[in-house]
Amino acid sequence: MKSKESSRNSSLRSLSLGMAAASLMFAGAAAAQTSQAGQTWQLVGVNARLDHAVDTNSATQGQAVEAKLDGSVTTDQGKKLEKGTELTGTVTAIEKSANGGASSLTLSFTTAKTKDGKEIPVKVTLLSAFPASAENAAAYGLGEVGSVPRHVKSDEKIDQESGMLNNISLHSRVQGENSGTFMKKDGDLKLNAGTYLQVGIASMNANTANSGGN
Repeated sequence: MKSKESSRNSSLRSLSLGMAAASLMFAGAAAAQTSQAGQTWQLVGVNARLDHAVDTNSATQGQAVEAKLDGSVTTDQGKKLEKGTELTGTVTAIEKSANGGASSLTLSFTTAKTKDGKEIPVKVTLLSAFPASAENAAAYGLGEVGSVPRHVKSDEKIDQESGMLNNISLHSRVQGENSGTFMKKDGDLKLNAGTYLQVGIASMNANTANSGGN
């Protein structure tokens, strides 16, 4: 994604209403911090697109989810992930709407599958999410969404309010076990194919355990 002038980034931050989202809009050196379980994460930002639609009305726990990287990135651990690399994972928790009530969907992306078939275990945190149309200037009157941060702090917590994604909010934290949870206050939620995701990603050893719960 192209970087936008500071005025547009400022407008985007005000719409998100989240202090965490605002803090992610600038690129800064990642200060690796240790979680309570002793694990450290050094995440770098990259853009991705959801491959297929997923919704709380029909999804099941354990269902596969995929998203393709929109650009290339080299993790702080030295792994280069080219544009088109597939992030794969599962639906780890789901709450369907009852009588028009709240719904939620928790996703966990755990593997990056490269074009040559290699599978790399990864830690992925969802930083923000927007409709596929968010790149269109007509979507919010802001032009393209803000650029993804180069580095993500190890203790970062994200609370994106519902105004940016079809009345669906996003909640995640780097030290969480899952990539993030989507929530809607009224009715079942749906993430359409092509949903635009900004993610923080780190490569990891196959035997490395994520810390904490989302």
